[in-house]
Amino acid sequence: IVDGSEVIYALNGALAVAMSTFDLEYMPFAHHQEFPGATTHWCFPIHFGRSLVDPEWILDPKKFRNLQMRITWDLAAIHPVGAGGFINDEDHPLQISIWAKIMEEGARPRGYLMTKAVKEYTPTGPGDEVTWLPTDFPHRKLMVRSYGLLGRMGESVEKLKLSQDQDKWIPFDIHGDDFIRLMKNWFEEVATHGAHYMADREYREHTGGWLGQGVLCAGTDGQIVDLYNWATNCFYAMLVSQGGVEPDHDNRVEVYSYGKTRTPFDCFCYPFGDQDDPADWLDVSPMGNLRLILTHADGGGTPTYGLTQIVCQQAHPY
Repeated sequence: IVDGSEVIYALNGALAVAMSTFDLEYMPFAHHQEFPGATTHWCFPIHFGRSLVDPEWILDPKKFRNLQMRITWDLAAIHPVGAGGFINDEDHPLQISIWAKIMEEGARPRGYLMTKAVKEYTPTGPGDEVTWLPTDFPHRKLMVRSYGLLGRMGESVEKLKLSQDQDKWIPFDIHGDDFIRLMKNWFEEVATHGAHYMADREYREHTGGWLGQGVLCAGTDGQIVDLYNWATNCFYAMLVSQGGVEPDHDNRVEVYSYGKTRTPFDCFCYPFGDQDDPADWLDVSPMGNLRLILTHADGGGTPTYGLTQIVCQQAHPY
């Protein structure tokens, strides 16, 4: 979402789902699978307030000159388009629907929540990566995602530290695995479900996040569902035939799953204060600088470095 050169909201699909989950305390509707003949659905909520009915923090179109929504997609990103692919563009076209919830009465626009990825990079090895966070508007949330296939969250981001003015104030300085455990105190556990057997392992492995829990069941008695590396990621399942042979991608079996997670899409998230009280959010106006320092581990053996993305949610007044 942009207004000229000003970026109001900018997240990819996984980050949008994760941030919405942290904001609203439930996962948006999703039915992601690659079972032949079935349809995949994803909803990406974009909200600008503390809830869907927030009377104060609202995107007010009258406050902007050239408000635009820009959507970028890649039809070949998950499985090639065409016959036998993820979607058949002749028989099963991709459909995108956009709708808005309008505040017709009782709205008192005070500002809006500006949510966007401020940095993304792929670690090239172990060490610290320093990111200077914006100090223009108050911060409500800080979210970090750095996933690796067949890896858990703490294997890529070993440690997270937030530092104001050369360590004058340090909100957190903690190992990644401990950060995840503390998220139990900050966010509710939410339910996620779907039918999963996917070529795109990012979605298969990381939808439910690290330390998830849940159940799986197969749609046929001809296959056995095995929880393969269950402690790695919630939705990484292995299917084998009765003879012990894992089917290839063109012999998919529908598997239904139900899980619960506090780390959707392997995202670390830190809430600044009471999320319902703007006065409790992080006031950055007196700060000289605010640094996020991520320590990337060596991975041990084959590193699991993946794209690292840093997202700030700030309160932008009108």
